[in-house]
Amino acid sequence: MSNLREAKCPNCDAPMRYDPERDKLVCDFCHTEMDIQPEEEDLSQPAQQGEASLEGFHFEQYAKQAQKPDAEALPIYNCPSCGAELITPKEAAALTCPYCRNNIVMTNQVSGSLRPDGILPFRITAKMLPAAMQQYYKDKILLPRNFFSDSTMGNITGVYVPFWLFSGTISGSLNYRARRSAAVRQGDYIVTTTSHYDLNRDVSMAFENLPVDASGRIDDALMDSLEPFDMSDLRPFDMNYMAGFTADRFDKTAEDIASKAESRMKQTAYSVANTAASAGYEGAVRTGGSLQAVMSQVRYVLLPVYLFQVSHAGKNYSFAVNGQSGKIMGEIPTDKGVQFRHFLKYSLPAVGLILLASVVSYLMGR
Repeated sequence: MSNLREAKCPNCDAPMRYDPERDKLVCDFCHTEMDIQPEEEDLSQPAQQGEASLEGFHFEQYAKQAQKPDAEALPIYNCPSCGAELITPKEAAALTCPYCRNNIVMTNQVSGSLRPDGILPFRITAKMLPAAMQQYYKDKILLPRNFFSDSTMGNITGVYVPFWLFSGTISGSLNYRARRSAAVRQGDYIVTTTSHYDLNRDVSMAFENLPVDASGRIDDALMDSLEPFDMSDLRPFDMNYMAGFTADRFDKTAEDIASKAESRMKQTAYSVANTAASAGYEGAVRTGGSLQAVMSQVRYVLLPVYLFQVSHAGKNYSFAVNGQSGKIMGEIPTDKGVQFRHFLKYSLPAVGLILLASVVSYLMGR
């Protein structure tokens, strides 16, 4: 049985692609459009539900695992349309043949134990990105002066990036030392009384579908910066959404990155608890206590991301775009000359005013 699946037009046999604007498969040659029908094999439900502590959490009960290939050679596929040999990274799950533009899915990478629980389709198209980038640069005042005329936007690649979605709860008890002050006038004096309090706050927070990047080939911080994704549009997995895009399967298991999910949940819980504990007080300092994580569900999904580079003055700057919301993140080139002139224009007048105020204050005090 072939491990390759093509997206072919039933009328003219040309490649079909998924169009985010129309939410359909489209043929750019004869303009055929097709709705995406649910696949017969529906394994889109969460792998398992229940509760387990992160300590000793057996993720094989909750998530699909993959055997990591031992072969060092990159896999080679033959395009079923033109016969060209395609050499791909071992994690690749979908691609477009560079010779005949045939859209291909490696079914062995997204079937059986590797089948995702869901997929979040692209909602913006690649053709929207140049205008979006112009808008993104609009308020970047430190860009080189000739950036817009001399920069070049490289090829845009739409990638379905593998993520694990973690759901669970954070709970525990935290201790704080807080203070509250009150000032009253007594004759010629103002008397300030400061009261100190020992606080105990019980914490319980639920998290649903916290995404953590499951690909070791893409920078984790960059993927984190693209959040949030609206998971209400998460669909049961269907290979048709991948037509015209590339895709990777996960190479980091849920167990590999569970600690990162737990850390992010705890950071959020601590931040919310600290803010709540300070309410009604001038300040509250955490003095003790702890929080524990309990995971109830983990799912494997593919989320939409555009990747490309912008070239300027011999250097490439990498960018990523949330394929659902259009949020842009990436490196921003700066011009040192523009940066210095900006400093002279805005910082020196402020420094001068401060020095003038100091001199006036000194003279008046003499």
